[in-house]
Amino acid sequence: MLTIKEKIEEITTEYTDMPIPEFYQASSFADLNIDSLAIVEIIFDIEEAFDIKIPHEADLEAQGYTFDSFVGVLDIVTMLVKKEANNE
Repeated sequence: MLTIKEKIEEITTEYTDMPIPEFYQASSFADLNIDSLAIVEIIFDIEEAFDIKIPHEADLEAQGYTFDSFVGVLDIVTMLVKKEANNE
């Protein structure tokens, strides 16, 4: 079974040709040549893969999270998966 990090890496690689180590150095998805439509598709893929609902961007920002980069997405999904596990 893949870790959260590995699964998000796998999903993201479907939308860019950049090597995985670059994901962690990029300050935005644009740095990975990922456009806004692909970001929406990544969000849907992540929600499906982890059976979670990603909140609206404004709600995430109010909690100190950002969806602007791979690392930001990784932080958000990790938080949501842990939160979901604690609710079960």
